[in-house]
Amino acid sequence: MSAAHRSATAPSVLIESVLDPHILRSLDLPAWERLLSCARRNAVLAYLAYRAEATGVLDELPPAPRTALRAARTAAARLAQLAMWEIDRVARVLLRADIASIALKGAAYVLRGMPHAATRLLSDVDVMVPRPRIDDAERELLAAGWQGTKLDPYDQQYYRRWSHEIPPLQYPGRVLGVDVHHTICPPVSRLRPDPAAFWAAAETTTHRQVRLLSPADSVLHAATHLFFDSDLDGRFRDLIDLHEMLLAFGSREGFWQRLVERARQQHLGRPLYYAVVTLADVLKTPIPKETRVSVEEFAPAAPVRAWMRPTLSRLLTPVDPEPWPPRNRARVWLMFVRSHWLRMPPHLLLPHLARKSLRRVHGERADA
Repeated sequence: MSAAHRSATAPSVLIESVLDPHILRSLDLPAWERLLSCARRNAVLAYLAYRAEATGVLDELPPAPRTALRAARTAAARLAQLAMWEIDRVARVLLRADIASIALKGAAYVLRGMPHAATRLLSDVDVMVPRPRIDDAERELLAAGWQGTKLDPYDQQYYRRWSHEIPPLQYPGRVLGVDVHHTICPPVSRLRPDPAAFWAAAETTTHRQVRLLSPADSVLHAATHLFFDSDLDGRFRDLIDLHEMLLAFGSREGFWQRLVERARQQHLGRPLYYAVVTLADVLKTPIPKETRVSVEEFAPAAPVRAWMRPTLSRLLTPVDPEPWPPRNRARVWLMFVRSHWLRMPPHLLLPHLARKSLRRVHGERADA
């Protein structure tokens, strides 16, 4: 094992390993223990196995880490298989009611056949239906056996009035839940892309007529989900998804120009800017210079940019499971506040946060 790798942190070795799995051959067992712990903590152990397998080094690794990687790969592949089953069952019900659907996020990656899709630790499948049909979709799924999440009246109102989805559904005895959306951002948020434009550009599939967002829209959805709708705590896995999508779509003729233009049309330029600069900083994703220059039009003001760029790079670097208490606690809290500020106007946000705080004090469940 090289001196550089011996002194490197587990997060830095993890990043180097997913980008160039050949370095895995130089790790000793203590380094492997730290790396496997870090990869597991960041939900990319199966992805690391996929990268090692794709570059032909998996069989050259020591027995214990090789077994751990293969086990993670098998478990994640099983979840991908269950996702295909769940999306098939949902689509069958919706198709019977003549309700169009678009698969989102992990389910979409599986339907596209993306190589990294079978490495994600899925907990649910996400679909989008036209807003006028979302109540019909819920009724049909409930009638077919799915069950709604038990929520109090406030949370029911939160989902149905202020969110972009209905409360989660779960079929008894099945592993994965179902989230049904009518757009990709809350309707009261500061970002309000046009859902009709997503439908107009959606691609068809042969799988029970389930559609997929266009490549550009898929990237913008993932960027918006990560940089607009989350607190960025432990989201390295989501950054990997963006990295893989840009690698897969980037070779298509005209993709980069369409991506920037689509962000402009849908008013999603800021999430795209943050995605481009963070991917370049953390994963060295190969993004054309013209695109990196083009997204500067979406950048925030200089003082905000000066704070956000290093903050995003720091928070989206893999979480190190060793240090305690966890680092970056203040930055995570600020990004949590930011995510809520972007999702809800002040007159809704302040009572909402007050309610969530009281729930934490009393130890109650806070789903919304």
